[in-house]
Amino acid sequence: MKTRKNNYNGKSILSNCSYILLILALISVFSCAPIQYGFDAQENSKFSTFDDLGIAKEDFIKQYGHPTNKGLYQETPAKKVEKLYYTEKIKDFLVTTEFIFENNLLIQMERVETRNILKEIRD
Repeated sequence: MKTRKNNYNGKSILSNCSYILLILALISVFSCAPIQYGFDAQENSKFSTFDDLGIAKEDFIKQYGHPTNKGLYQETPAKKVEKLYYTEKIKDFLVTTEFIFENNLLIQMERVETRNILKEIRD
């Protein structure tokens, strides 16, 4: 005849272990990186339909916010070049877009980097 080991409350020790394992399994599932990066990811870049070359830098920043990074140099005494970088999370990727301004007017936009978030987490 088999006997069950009981704890102080009369519940089996096995069922307490089951509850603990269930809690640990739920914690591990909800702390996964794909879930962490997937909830607030966009479907498309906010710049995917952008086509306003010649816009003033101040108007651009008012519309799209401050950049995540920038670069600045003086090409000639009369020509100041400024690069604004915007990084967005789109699905499982970080996409960086560069906007080049000459004398505070936008002359060029291009995607400069795309990084797979999930691949970097696994590596």
